[in-house]
Amino acid sequence: MQRIVVATPDDLPLMQEKYSAHLGFQGVSVAGGGVDWFSCVGRGVEKLDAAVDVVIVHDPCCPAVPFTLLDAMEEALDKNKSLAGVVPVLPSRWAFSDLDGDGNNRQLQEYVDMSAVSEIQSPQIFRKVPLVQAYASRGKDIFVDDAELLISTGQKIGVVVGSRLNIRIDSDELVRLAKDLFDHLPKPKTKTPLTPFDEAQW
Repeated sequence: MQRIVVATPDDLPLMQEKYSAHLGFQGVSVAGGGVDWFSCVGRGVEKLDAAVDVVIVHDPCCPAVPFTLLDAMEEALDKNKSLAGVVPVLPSRWAFSDLDGDGNNRQLQEYVDMSAVSEIQSPQIFRKVPLVQAYASRGKDIFVDDAELLISTGQKIGVVVGSRLNIRIDSDELVRLAKDLFDHLPKPKTKTPLTPFDEAQW
């Protein structure tokens, strides 16, 4: 198994100074990427070993990922050989509407049919070959995520049910909530008691 953390140019010095030793101890390599998501993932794709055939791409701002979700994604990809990838999705519990106007004069317009859309989460799992090919052929088109990029190349992406715990931590309010999310994650059952070395990793 290969694990790669890709940091933007602004974050790379901090990552190397504070976390590279600990990550290296756990077999994680740190690489420098670009300023946006796709340049970072592209850098990670370049560093994949030849023996790797399945890749999980994950947004580190979504730290509360249940291990059961990862298992479900891997199982779904393994069962359907026609899929290039699998992503977790959830039905939205919010209403969405187009807005019209500027500043304080913005107003609601037409509502989106929520029965026809789903929230797409991270992580996303892909077969390496179509992922590498999609990044090699990516031009200047704008995509929301890697799944959309692969769909644009004609690949099929399957879905599994996501997790309400798996939210994006992108504000001070949600940072305060993160610890509670971790406390509610399912715990895998270990076959043998953890050694001091195992406990040190967590």
